[in-house]
Amino acid sequence: MADISNTNTQSNVVKDIMDKYGIDTMKTSKKTNDLDKDAFLNLLVTQMRYQDPLNPTQDKDFLAQMAQFSALEQMQNLNTSASMSRAYELMNKDIFANIVNPVSLEITPVAGTVRGVFMQNGKVFLKVGDVDVPLEKVEGVLAPIDLLELNKKVEEISKDIAKIQEKYAPGEDDDSDEEDSEGVDESEETN
Repeated sequence: MADISNTNTQSNVVKDIMDKYGIDTMKTSKKTNDLDKDAFLNLLVTQMRYQDPLNPTQDKDFLAQMAQFSALEQMQNLNTSASMSRAYELMNKDIFANIVNPVSLEITPVAGTVRGVFMQNGKVFLKVGDVDVPLEKVEGVLAPIDLLELNKKVEEISKDIAKIQEKYAPGEDDDSDEEDSEGVDESEETN
């Protein structure tokens, strides 16, 4: 029994440490085809360990493999930089996206102004209100309104409305018609 409680205590300590540093204890492992640098180096060491001693692999072969892996790593870094650059271009712009809930498979439409950009677990996210939108889920960017152009249109419309109001204002039309008719009457009387 003492061993079980000791194991539980150790488990709780490990869990506390993982929680403190933000490591998800509930993560499920999923198989991926991605090889990282550590996997490549492990493969390389294993290959060297089990090579045929009478026919060893040449240095240039190892260097070529290292160069290929280095090039692959640089392309991945470039891809990450490009994604972050695209995300930063969306700052303060209005976007819309559809986010799928992985549990219920419900689609939630999200629209709003991008107020932040961050990366989590190798994926780029946009902060739209309280929602974290994955960059790949963005379906469109709404065109920004040119405020100067908008102000010009508002001024033009305001002038047109003022002209219409002057032309059709009640009472003013009646007075102008009376003045015209009185002027005609006076001229006719003098003749």
